[in-house]
Amino acid sequence: MSKANFPFIALALGLFLMGILYKTGATQPGTEPVLPLLTVLIISEFGFILMAIAVFMGGRTLLHNGFEIITAVVTLLCGMLGVEFLMIGLNHWPGQLP
Repeated sequence: MSKANFPFIALALGLFLMGILYKTGATQPGTEPVLPLLTVLIISEFGFILMAIAVFMGGRTLLHNGFEIITAVVTLLCGMLGVEFLMIGLNHWPGQLP
């Protein structure tokens, strides 16, 4: 596996993790999620870190190898998914201000 393929693999894993969060109700505000709070926070944090690394490596690949539309789209999707993981994690963090 080359480093250029990492954003594609990270996007697939990120979509899987987001699917778990959506399926268990962790993304709807006001509902009680099926997963324990710590599990939701760990999945959100891992997803955010994975997406941040994917955006970094995708951006570096775009700079070194030239602009390729598929790599740019995957990198953009990883960035958007990373923001969503961040927002889910912050919304579930205990003791937050309303």
